Amino acid sequence: MDEKPFHVEKRTFKNGLTILFIPRESELVVFHLVLGLGNIFEGEGERGVSALLQETLLKGTKRQSGVDFSREIERFGATIQSSSNYFTGKVVMEGPGEVAEDLLALFLEAIKTPAFLPEEVEKEKRFLIDLLRSLDDDPLKAAMLRFKRAFFGRHPYAFPTLGEMQSLERMTREQVVSWYERTFVPNNMVLAVVGKFNKNRIERILERELGSIIPREFAFPSRNHFFPASLKIVDCKEVRDSWVVLGFRAPGILETKARVAFDVLNNVLGGGMYSRLFVKIRENRGLSYQVGSVYMPLLGPSFICAYCGFAPCYFDTVVGILREEFRNLLNLSEEEFNEAKAYTRGMFLHGFESVASLASLFAFYERIGLGWEFPFQYEAMLRDLSLDEAKAIYRKFVGHGESLGAIMPVV
Repeated sequence: MDEKPFHVEKRTFKNGLTILFIPRESELVVFHLVLGLGNIFEGEGERGVSALLQETLLKGTKRQSGVDFSREIERFGATIQSSSNYFTGKVVMEGPGEVAEDLLALFLEAIKTPAFLPEEVEKEKRFLIDLLRSLDDDPLKAAMLRFKRAFFGRHPYAFPTLGEMQSLERMTREQVVSWYERTFVPNNMVLAVVGKFNKNRIERILERELGSIIPREFAFPSRNHFFPASLKIVDCKEVRDSWVVLGFRAPGILETKARVAFDVLNNVLGGGMYSRLFVKIRENRGLSYQVGSVYMPLLGPSFICAYCGFAPCYFDTVVGILREEFRNLLNLSEEEFNEAKAYTRGMFLHGFESVASLASLFAFYERIGLGWEFPFQYEAMLRDLSLDEAKAIYRKFVGHGESLGAIMPVV
């Protein structure tokens, strides 16, 4: 995209709330709220409070029960959802643009007056605990959990976004309400309104309902000095095959140029059906039916890893191949690099194809501090990235803080 094909109007209220208005030719409207939330903000004893808050947020308001609220949403042909991850949370409503103001009223009711009924908090707490227990039932997820512990140590990212069992067990409604009051503040919010709507009327409603809310002190965590734990964690379980995740430190989401380089290199390594790991391990040697790589750019310490499931007797062989293919990225050819750039760009462009994905993209980058324009900068950096630059960036990271998590069958 040589020019921005979107008209975006940004408005920041005096209390810090930022609104992005993005009219589009669509029959839908999306209200996409992004705020700082998740693991990076949680301390010891708070693991999972963000997930519990988001699970409970839409289970009733001070005006109506969760069932009545959901019925009213569905009566308009709309949907609403809330969630959190490692460093952001979101509340998203999507529905027909012709009833945009009715939907906005319900959206504001949900985020301004949640009930947090004790029975709902308790029910969602049990739900999250059950989900946490089930993570270990999937051998790949189990190996990934161990890799993250081996890499992050006691850093908040070492824990699932669902939380930690012990802290969830002890969590109270009062903690959830306190967390809501601390995080659902205007200076921690970016709201994108995308699709079919009357901008003047929507802006007046938002200013009336949100513009006078008093802000509270809130800031994203500053960059700290993180050193990977560089551990090897291998556990035995009742599984048929072995699963391994091997990786090392990689650029964070704010290291923009290095992040673009790693997006491309990850696609070379294991991001597609004809990636190096797929061809080397599955196609050429038949050692695995599931193999690939993941680059996770986070706010702060981040990683790239490769994963593989295989017969237990090939453990050392597979680990050796993974290490070799990580090193071999330094021998990448110009042709393979350009193919990966094209693939990366194609995947990136999907984010512009719907009002929902547009709202998510712009609101997210605005909230983390890169600005809503960053997606266009990303494409420019991707286009201009050379093979030599990518190799130079990769050379600074490859192998640093190598960690391994694995699941082996019980002998």
